[in-house]
Formats: sequence, structure tokens, C-alpha cells
Amino acid sequence: MHFRYRNVVFAAALFVAGAASAAFDARGVLLPLQAVEHLAVGGAFTCAALGQGEVYCWGNNLFGQIGNDSEYPSVDPQRIEGLPQVPITALAAGGGHACALVAGEAWCWGYNQYGQLGDESTADRSVAVRVRQLGGVATQISAGDYHTCAVVEKSIKCWGSNLYGQLGSGDDVDHALPHSVVGLSGSELRVSAGSLHTCAVAAGSAWCWGNNLSGQIGNGETAAAQYSPAAVAVLSGVAEVSAAATHSCARRAAGGVFCWGDNTFGQLGTSNTKPELTPVIVDNLGPPARSVAAATQHSCARTADAVYCWGNGRFGQLGAPGSTATPTLVAGVGATAELATRNAHTCVRTLSGGVLCWGLNLNGQLGDGSAHVRTAPVAVAGDYGNPALITAGTNHTCAALGNGLQCWGYNADGQLGRGVFSTNESLPAPVFVIATRPSSLAAGANHTCAAVAGGALCWGDNEKGQLGIGHVMPRSVPTPVAGLASGVTQVAAGDRHSCALQSGGVWCWGFNGNGELGNGSTSDSKVPTAVSGLSSGVSFIEAGANHTCAVHNGAAKCWGLNTDGQLGLGNNEGFRATPQAVNTLQAGVTRISAGISHTCAVQDGAARCWGYDGYGALGNGVVNDHQFVPDAVSGFDSGVMDVVAGDDISCAIRAGTVWCWGADYSGDLGNGGDVRSLRLLPTPVIGLAGVAAGSLTIGGTHACAATSSGSLRCWGDDLLGALGIGRVVIAYSPLQVVRQDRLFADGLD
Repeated sequence: MHFRYRNVVFAAALFVAGAASAAFDARGVLLPLQAVEHLAVGGAFTCAALGQGEVYCWGNNLFGQIGNDSEYPSVDPQRIEGLPQVPITALAAGGGHACALVAGEAWCWGYNQYGQLGDESTADRSVAVRVRQLGGVATQISAGDYHTCAVVEKSIKCWGSNLYGQLGSGDDVDHALPHSVVGLSGSELRVSAGSLHTCAVAAGSAWCWGNNLSGQIGNGETAAAQYSPAAVAVLSGVAEVSAAATHSCARRAAGGVFCWGDNTFGQLGTSNTKPELTPVIVDNLGPPARSVAAATQHSCARTADAVYCWGNGRFGQLGAPGSTATPTLVAGVGATAELATRNAHTCVRTLSGGVLCWGLNLNGQLGDGSAHVRTAPVAVAGDYGNPALITAGTNHTCAALGNGLQCWGYNADGQLGRGVFSTNESLPAPVFVIATRPSSLAAGANHTCAAVAGGALCWGDNEKGQLGIGHVMPRSVPTPVAGLASGVTQVAAGDRHSCALQSGGVWCWGFNGNGELGNGSTSDSKVPTAVSGLSSGVSFIEAGANHTCAVHNGAAKCWGLNTDGQLGLGNNEGFRATPQAVNTLQAGVTRISAGISHTCAVQDGAARCWGYDGYGALGNGVVNDHQFVPDAVSGFDSGVMDVVAGDDISCAIRAGTVWCWGADYSGDLGNGGDVRSLRLLPTPVIGLAGVAAGSLTIGGTHACAATSSGSLRCWGDDLLGALGIGRVVIAYSPLQVVRQDRLFADGLD
């Protein structure tokens, strides 16, 4: 069953903290993103490169900077669209944009008001675009708040905002295409683009240009603007330089770290807050540094076996509570391969290819599946096994795993099977009793059923006897359904009734006011009762809110409520208490799905829907076009593997891609569109093109799908935790479900 209540929209504030988020981090059970080769930290987002053309970003997405062809934020890594499928050699993230080097070319995406994407435009891009007229092979790239710079063969080129001369072109004119920095050339160049100034290393010396109101140029002076490179005083033997907002830092080849500029928060690491117009050595750093990174109001350095941070720690960006003007060890990090920081969060790439982050997390920039400030490192979440069997109720979701079942979301009626009654469990956790993988799952409005080892189990709300256990008391743990201990291959759950397929025959129980049980009566039943005429030959069953359907010898049959024509009988009259043949679907039916007031089926590879169509859920391109017999879904006349009917939406899988159509109440179409909008034709779900595998399900105002890579993605309304991502959020595109047990990493016990 797939539930939604028409015209009822739950409003939720984006990234309001969920109660359960801290628990899974404290236990250290998040499976980390792995095989990371490059790391970059932006203003309120983060990016990582994993392989050939594989860049993932997460966090703030106001300008499209996480590059997934939308403008909606994500606390889970989202793959960048548009990059060539060849190895990534460098990665950079700025205030609101990011860039990657691919085969010597620069590709950028995100904020572009000043031309910082280098594509000769000022239009923001939510997919990667190639930087034009680079003039050679790029070997290093750096993104500032409003500009970008790259090392191109033996020169440095910059583009974007130039208000303070940060492009080093000798003027203050913005450039939407790369321009050479005046006077710097050589074979060993490095560049760092800060907020409004830029620094570089050339022949072992440090040079800076741009805004110098705080002395961040390091030449012993202050000035509004420096239009061409100025030598940083004192320093020699420089291997690396990092430009921040109002201060800069450099690392000598021998490992010493020096900083200069504003020091209001102790970001120079000198044990005091005195500003410096020329470089001063960072105190008490310990072993020689291997890299240094300066952020807005703090700095960090990486040594052979540790990471140290100093400056403003208000948001946990130092990896420990509080602020300090002296380098402080970040606990729990150890040896790392890469260090990156920018505004108020910090990340490192581990030697094993994972990513740890800490600090401000309002936009999900730490990638740990939450929106909580972290004062200690947390792992960026990756994929979590292969839960190919999923089901969604009104506000809860369940997934079958190798050694059992996990559920999450609303639990006031015990529908999560955890042995307790609670309001909101936003992270997956094991269902009690079930220790083997279920063969079938079904979630009703507020109850759940599973087929395990041939028997049927149900739990949750039992007001109408929908658990099939002989009484109407709720159960918070799975309980055997009376008389169905063997031979059960599939279960189905409606609003307040349930069904099972046993040895080719159908049994139903629970509410029967509209003939949902198909036994010729309208009396409720607390135990299974045989469906009339369906004692054998049934291959598939599905329960809607108040009607039920089955595939019987290749034909579709439905029974129950018919006030919207959802039984497909050619009319919308009353109800039917026994199975009725659906018009035109007498053969070739492989799947059928009963929603609230409409029904869909797959016949000979084509998708067909019928019933209520006030919001375009029939997918025929017309709204309010009620159909009392099956009608073709536009463009889906072949290759459809599965179709699912919800309330006012439907979804289907074709060629490994998930498509949805109908009313978008809370992001439940998954295409990044506005809420309270309509899609009258099938529209691809973002990030699920060619990767869908296993089951697809629609809940109240959320949906979930399994992918071929082994992850489970959910989208839509998470007010009560139904998305399984650890916090309350409306997700306009699919997000990864957080897994809590490492044993389930590959779906096996």
C-alpha cells in the first residue's frame, strides 16, 4: 500500500534538527564515504572527487554549487552532473562555486554573478560547464568567494570579480574569461584564491594581490586594493600559500608555518590577537607542517600524524569546543592525506580515502546526514548496502536486509516493530524478532506486515483487526497472523486491512466496510478470510486505502471502494465486495498497484492507470481527466518494470530510471521542482537515471527507491522521520538513507 492524504500538506522547516541525529554519530556507526581522491571545502558546502568524472558535493545549494541540476541543499553527497568521465586531477571550492580539473581542462559550477565560472557568462550553473579560453593545460586550480584562479602551464590565470584587483590583471575590471596575472611566471607555481585577494608561490617566494585593508597582502602596508602581485615580506623557501578573507598563511618547504593580516580571533596562531602586516611564525605547532589552510576566522595545519587548528571556534571549526589563539590538536584524526577549510567548517581526507569533517553544519556541509554543529570530527556518509526490498506507510518506512528488517519514522502505533511506542524515530533500527530477510514487505497507514520464512507477521495499529491476530489490541513487535504460518509468498497492507498470497490463493483481514476483504460481505474480520474466487492462480496482490487488486492468471482483478472508478469497471459506482475483472486488462498483466483513489498496472511492458485524476496522477498529460477504465501513461508503452500508485502521484521504473508524475506536495516527485506544483507527464527523479534496482515505494508524501550501487534513496516529506536520514527536512530530490549497523554494509549477515 502507498499512502497519501489528498490536499493535506505537512509544512516542515528545512534542516530543523532531528532528535536522533546525535546518537548515531556518538556510536560511530556511520559508514564513511570511501575512495576519495581529492577534497575541497566551500563556503557552506563540501566536495569530494572519487574517480573518473565522479565528483560529489553536499551542503548549501542556493546557487547550484553542489552541481546536481537543482538548487536544493543536501546533507548527503550528490553527484555532479556534466563532467567528462575521465580522472579528476584537482578540485576547488569557493564561497558559492566549485571547480575541477579534468584532462587539463577546468570545469566549474555554481554561483556566477561575476563570471567566476569562466564560461563568458554571469548565469549561475547547477551543472558543470567548461572554462573557456584557458590557453593551455591547467595543473592546479583555486576558487575564491567571487573569483577563480588556475596554474596554466607556466602562468597563472584568474577570472571573475576584480573589484580589489584580485585577478592580478593590473586593473579593477571583472573578467568572465581567464586573464593572465601580471608579472608571475615559472615552472613551479601555486595559487590560492581568497575572499577578495589572491596569493601565489613563484620560485620559492610568496606574492599577494587584491584587498589589503587588513594587511593580508603581507607587504607591511594596508591599502584598499593592490592591482598587481606584491612580494610578501620576509619569507623565502615557500612551498605553499593559503589566502583566506582578512588574513593569509604560508608554509615553508622545511615545514614552518607563517601567517599575517587580521588577528581578531587569534587566527594567526601567535598566542595573542595582535594583527600583523608581515608574516609571523605560528607558535607551538610541533612537528613540521605538510600543508596549511586559512579560513575566514581560523587556520589549520596538517603534520605527518596530526591536524592542528586555531582561531575562532564558535561553531566547532577547530575540532574542539571554544576558541584559541594557539594551535590545538584535533582529537581523533591522526595521519591524513589532505586538509581543507574555508568559512566555519573543516574537513580532512584520511589515508584510507574517507572524509572527516567538523564545525558549522546548518546546511549539511559536514555530510554526516544531519544539520548539527559538530565540535569533533564526524564521517561523511557513503552508501549502505543493498536493501532492494522496501515499503512505505503514511509516515514510516521499512527495508529488508540480509539478516532482518529495519524501520524508521512515525511509531505512535508501534508500526516500527521496536517493542516501544514513540512519535519520531528518524534513523533506521532493527525490527524485533525478525532475524532473517523477509521475502515480502507491506506498510499500511500505521501498521506493517512481512512474509518471513513462509509465515505472515504483522505489527502496529490494530483498530480494525488489520494485524490478523484475533483481537484489536496494537502490537509493537511482529506477531504471527492467525492461520498463515507457511506457504506465504507475499503480503499487502491497505489503510486498515491486510492481505496475503498463500500457495496461489488470497486471504484478507481487517476493515471491510467497502468490501476490501473480497469475501462477499462488509463485516470486519480479525483473522484471515478467503477472497472469493481467488483460491489459486494468483501471482501478485496489492492493497490500496480502501480497495484491493490481484493479478489472476495474467488478468487484473480489483474489489472494494469504487467511488472514483479505481476498480477499472467503466463506472464510479459504490463498491464491490468480490473480485471484478478490470476492463481491457484480461491478459499480460505483471504488476498492479492500488493507491488511494487510483490504480496502475503494467501490461505487456506498458504502464496504464485509472481512477481519480484531480492532480495528474494518471500520467496522460491531462489534469482532472478521470478514467474509469485503464488509460495509457504517456510515453510509457514499453519497457516498464514496475509502476506504483500513491495518492495524487504515481511513479514507475523503466530502463533503470525512476519517473514520477502528479502533485508535488512536499518534494515527493523528487525532481527538484516547487512544492504544490503539478507534473502531468512522467518526469525523471533527480539522481536515479539508470541506477534504480529492486523495489520502488510511495508513502504518505514521501517515496523511496533502491539503487544498483547498493544504496537506498528517499525523498519528500520527513516531518516524522520517514526518510531515514536522521533529521527533519523536506527533500526535493533523493537523499541516502543512513544505515546504523556496519554488518549490513553489503546486505549480508
